[in-house]
Amino acid sequence: MEITDTNSLEPSNISSQEWFLAATKPNQEFRAVENLKNQNIHAFCPKLKVEKVSNRKKRVIEEAIFKGYIFIQISSNDPCWHKVRSTRGIRDWIRFSGNVAKIPTKLVLELINAKESKETVILNNMNEGDSVRILTGPFEGLEGIFQKNDGDVRAIILLNFLGKSNRISIEQSQLSHE
Repeated sequence: MEITDTNSLEPSNISSQEWFLAATKPNQEFRAVENLKNQNIHAFCPKLKVEKVSNRKKRVIEEAIFKGYIFIQISSNDPCWHKVRSTRGIRDWIRFSGNVAKIPTKLVLELINAKESKETVILNNMNEGDSVRILTGPFEGLEGIFQKNDGDVRAIILLNFLGKSNRISIEQSQLSHE
């Protein structure tokens, strides 16, 4: 899993600044981080690369790990608190018992540092018995049943072809969930 941020965030050395949790409007995590950055407010949204199928093509896109939430670093007495709620992409602060949710600095720093770990793309999360469709190749458009993974990049599927069930090994990148 590659975790990245959209803010080139360098954690502040100011001890009075803490991390808080804010809710974002649907699918606007990155917009919120960018708008906060424009206001000189540090924000962080960890993301990962995920393989998606659209229009019969596979693409690797980046998605927020915590959909609907971002981390914001701000001092408790900072006059910018009111700006955050009116920032495009922000819905509101997350509160518990009326207090804004404070996130341990150690946790956020671990998420920031995790972006330096190995890159992993989440591939098809297929389970035995899932219906699949072949996207490319000589069997394009045919439907089958996922049997098991065949190594790191191939899968074995059960394909009903010419009145007979056949097991074939095919690249996972050629398959999509039905």
